[in-house]
Amino acid sequence: MKPTSLTLAVATGLLLASWHAIALAESPSATLFDERVAAGLPQAFSLPRPPDDTRGEGVDQVVVEERLDADVVYPDGSHATTYVGTANGIEATFVRLGDALDVSVFDDADDSLEAKAPRRVRRSLVPEPDDVVSPIASIPPAVSLLSVEPARELQFWIFLHDDSGESNYARFHSWYIAWWIRDMERNIKPGLPVKVFVRDKIPGVTDFDYRPGAHHDALKRFSKTADNYLRGQGVVPWRLTKTMLFIRERPTTWNGIYGIADQGWTAAMASGTGPRHIVAHEFGHTLGARHAYGELRFPCVTNMMDWVIPYHSCRIYSGINDDQIRNHARGALRSTFGE
Repeated sequence: MKPTSLTLAVATGLLLASWHAIALAESPSATLFDERVAAGLPQAFSLPRPPDDTRGEGVDQVVVEERLDADVVYPDGSHATTYVGTANGIEATFVRLGDALDVSVFDDADDSLEAKAPRRVRRSLVPEPDDVVSPIASIPPAVSLLSVEPARELQFWIFLHDDSGESNYARFHSWYIAWWIRDMERNIKPGLPVKVFVRDKIPGVTDFDYRPGAHHDALKRFSKTADNYLRGQGVVPWRLTKTMLFIRERPTTWNGIYGIADQGWTAAMASGTGPRHIVAHEFGHTLGARHAYGELRFPCVTNMMDWVIPYHSCRIYSGINDDQIRNHARGALRSTFGE
């Protein structure tokens, strides 16, 4: 993924959008949320903020519209349940994960809250090299030649590196995953179930040394490591089984890129110092999406657009990249199952 500077004056003079992720422990708010959504959707109600809410004390008027179908499984075995709707009239996602309720509210106008809740997006004024490589693997065998038939679903495996600093699963889900799977379900509709597996603390995998050598060599090594892990879990690696190593700081050998992906194939790596759509961007490459079809839609950029400062993430792919992803899924089914 490549950031592009307009001018330093513009970059410092305009505002980025802010998402406010509020991690709530098992609380009256979480209990109230569960009770209301259990009564059926849509639901409109008042949701009190907990004392440690970064926005301060208050009560949000929320509308929970629907529950997403995608299954997202975290390392502790908990399944994230994602809902979409609004909070105080602003688009929001609501995530229930274990004992936590996490609310992410999109607001591109209120910069006063931004000062209270530091954003995770990093800015850069230095262009970076291309973040894609040619497909690593060979064309997969037909399903009749495989000892185990692969699952007919779109699987994403995200391995949180030991140095990633990502221990708050609900916050990670709200920041990177919730809106992305919402877009997959609402707009892309790949035609098969979407499942996301997040893993951490796996010796030999999440301690993978990605620093030595060029970034494309590290990606090749990680691809083999991830595939070996999947096989050990009884999972058949194939074109619709995507893997990602999520790291924190980028090594100098990456020459300024925030991530790298195997175009149209399976493997990717991404840095938490990149923009909010870095996971969607690099996985997008594995799904056949391309930079050329990314769009700048003032004041934001779609997932595959080069990161243009100071625009924020639109949190969607462009229409053409939606088609690219659908075609990738259909092509994988045809080549593997003859469908």
